[in-house]
Formats: sequence, structure tokens, C-alpha cells
Amino acid sequence: MSEQASAQQSPPEDGQGDDGYRLPEMSLSLQWPIIMSVVLGMIAIAAAKAIGHPFVGLYACFGLFLGLVNLWLVQRSVAKVTAEANPSKQLMALSSFKRLGIISLFALVVGFLDRPDGLGVFLGLAVFQVVFLLNAIVPVLKGLRQHS
Repeated sequence: MSEQASAQQSPPEDGQGDDGYRLPEMSLSLQWPIIMSVVLGMIAIAAAKAIGHPFVGLYACFGLFLGLVNLWLVQRSVAKVTAEANPSKQLMALSSFKRLGIISLFALVVGFLDRPDGLGVFLGLAVFQVVFLLNAIVPVLKGLRQHS
């Protein structure tokens, strides 16, 4: 492959595209998701206790924790794969499959063994996805606002 062709395929180092638009920086910090998970976990415990199922709140906290572990493992996996000279899509896919399989297995086992309260794990995982999306969207929206 020629040097010119490889230069065209690689992303610009300053994060700026051909149209002059600079991509917003994504937050790699776990600080915001951890804080939100703790706050939402406390709310889940209080709400579950109020309806007479305190273990639903505890299991929801476990689901939030599993979501945080997943996010941390995603960051490690992406950093490891992208550090290679030729990142492998297959390696990334296999890593995702193993990680999500293990987390799903934990959630299914807990949800099945302690029904109905154990289903709080799925509630925690679902709520964490909202936290994660907000963590990813807010910097993008700020970047778009600055661009316009």
C-alpha cells in the first residue's frame, strides 16, 4: 500500500474531519458513572424497601455494579486491541462475546435462584445502560453546541 493511500485511510491526529468538524472528546473516566450508580443504587434500595422488597434494591445495586465492571472491561479491551499495529475485529468481537456472556450468566443465575427479587439485577443492568448512554451523549452534545 502506498504512503499516500495509508495517509488517506488513517484518521487525522487532531480529531478534525475533512469538513473541518472536530470530533468531541469522549469521556473515558468512570467517575460520573460510579457517582450516578451509587446515587441510583441508594434510591433503588429506598424504593424497594418502601414497597416491601428490600432485596430487589440490593440486587439492582448488583446489576449497577455489573454494568460498571462491564464498562471498565470494555475500556481495557479497547485499549488493548487498539494499541496493536493492526487491530483485530475478531479479537474485539470475541472479547465482547466472552464479557457479555459472563455478565449475562451472573445475572441469569441470580435472577433465577432468587425469584422474584433477583430480577432486580436486570433492573440494575438496564438502569446502568441509561447512565452509560448519558455519559456518552453529554460530551457529544456539548461538542455539537460549541460547533454550531
